[in-house]
Amino acid sequence: MAESSNSKQETSKEKKADGKNSQTATKEMNTEAMNPEETAQTTEPQTEAPAQETTSQTDELGAAKKEIETLKDSWARERAEFQNFKRRSAQEFTSIRKEAVKSLISGFLNPIDNLERVGASAPATEELKPFVDGVGMILKELYSVLEKSNVFRFDPKGESFDPMSMEALSSEEGEQYSEETVIEVYQPGYYYKENEDKFPLRPARVRIGKPKA
Repeated sequence: MAESSNSKQETSKEKKADGKNSQTATKEMNTEAMNPEETAQTTEPQTEAPAQETTSQTDELGAAKKEIETLKDSWARERAEFQNFKRRSAQEFTSIRKEAVKSLISGFLNPIDNLERVGASAPATEELKPFVDGVGMILKELYSVLEKSNVFRFDPKGESFDPMSMEALSSEEGEQYSEETVIEVYQPGYYYKENEDKFPLRPARVRIGKPKA
């Protein structure tokens, strides 16, 4: 009998607990039904967060693209300035080297001219032949030394007159001349050569023949 009484009491307690739980669940459902805005507000941030992240990523990407374009423009300007600097430096180096060679070589030209006169004016006798040959050998060595420094001698006899590299000391007219032509060289000229460019160091002094006016 005691066991039956205890069983009834436990059953009664369980029913009361189930009733309370049912009432609590009903209240929660009613609260949600009465406050739909609060429920919606609670769930809204979950949908707004991805949109905010996407906007932020778009802004960062745009800023990165602008920075890349700025860096590319800066690099292009720096490269152009460097190329101009290299070009100016090469031109300045060529000019400085040309002036240095001209200053150095000009001191040797008069002695070379004198040796050439000796070889040209000495009579061709047996006694003087060894001396003249020796002078000729010295001149060849001097020409070789000059050529190693890109300095070349030129004798323009028979060529067209070039006022940039020649100086006409006298002239004559004749029907045999179709253009101004060098007919005699009083003094050979010298020029300095850098790659394909030629820079006169001393003009050739010449006599020219001109067609009749």
